[in-house]
Amino acid sequence: MEGQSERLIDDSVVPGAYEYRYATDEILPLCDPFGENLCYDGKEGAAYEDYMGMTWHEKHVFGGSAYGNTSLIPEFCRTFIKYTGHGVTAVGAAKGAADIDYFMPHGKWYEMTVKKTARAINKTADHSGNTYLIWLQGESDAIIGRDTDDYIKRIKTIAHALQTDIGLTKFCIIRVGRFTGDERDTAIIEAQNRVCTEDGLFLMLTEKATDLNEKPEYMNPYVGGNFSALGLQTLGNESAKTLARYVTKN
Repeated sequence: MEGQSERLIDDSVVPGAYEYRYATDEILPLCDPFGENLCYDGKEGAAYEDYMGMTWHEKHVFGGSAYGNTSLIPEFCRTFIKYTGHGVTAVGAAKGAADIDYFMPHGKWYEMTVKKTARAINKTADHSGNTYLIWLQGESDAIIGRDTDDYIKRIKTIAHALQTDIGLTKFCIIRVGRFTGDERDTAIIEAQNRVCTEDGLFLMLTEKATDLNEKPEYMNPYVGGNFSALGLQTLGNESAKTLARYVTKN
């Protein structure tokens, strides 16, 4: 998920955290705005603007922080480093307004994610072998009414393919919030709950998104259903604490 917050709270560098950029093949200090707007051909693209509509989505495989505002990633990395002492290289592979079909193996997102992650690992000399996918997705599946079993089948397919192709250690889920406001949300929430109990490759990081949905200060006041900058920072902080506990214990 790219996230679509209403402002930029902090653009300072996170000590010990880095971001890999595919288009320029470089590792940079991590800060907001995080991520790169990457075209399907692997070249640097354009930042999303409202007037671009579907034209932007048709050209880009990944997107950076929407409008250059606060994303979830810096606070996640800051908290993870605080509680583990481990450095982080983050690989942005987000795409907003996409249902789970977009992320399936053999598609353009999957192929570019594998390529980008492999390059990042190769450029990180002290890579420990631990690779975690942080997943906050599902609103688009709720909108189209995808059922629980279908979502579980697809997310397991993605996770186990990545385990093979990039050595994924854990598929970590930030459980989706409520977007449609009806039973369609419940189907995706239940799918994410179940997959984390049924399959050991998955780790539930936080269920807090649905609580934040009920608190206006955590939601974007200008774009319905999207988290505010404070909301994204809160989700980043809460989810990183869980992963840090897992890493420390194991």
